[in-house]
Amino acid sequence: MSLFDLSKNNVSAANEAGFEFELVMPGSGEATGAFIKVRGEQSPSVKNHGRRVFTEYQMKQTAAKRRGKEYDIDLDEAEEAGIQSAVVRIISWRNIAENGKEIEFSKENAERVLKEHSWIKEQVMEESSQALNFRPK
Repeated sequence: MSLFDLSKNNVSAANEAGFEFELVMPGSGEATGAFIKVRGEQSPSVKNHGRRVFTEYQMKQTAAKRRGKEYDIDLDEAEEAGIQSAVVRIISWRNIAENGKEIEFSKENAERVLKEHSWIKEQVMEESSQALNFRPK
């Protein structure tokens, strides 16, 4: 019987290393030639982000209860949380441009692009959630 070597099958490390996918146009499925490299949802960075968001939510609930109120997240906060959740998953991108000029990857540019193009955010989240994209090599 052979041994299962965890060091050779480190799912967390594979999720952190990332997976590059090609954006496809919604509706048509047409390839765009633009690529985004994303972390998997099992990566330490993504998990830590989720913990921070949860802790912030709990703190807001506690503060509201002290004031005798309930804290409910509003639509703007929920949308912003979704954007931030997608941004933390993006490692890099290439061949994404506006008006013929390539957009350099940065957190700020990613936030803006994902706010303006929700279909890109949806593909980032979908690819990040696919466990088969992050098989240890």
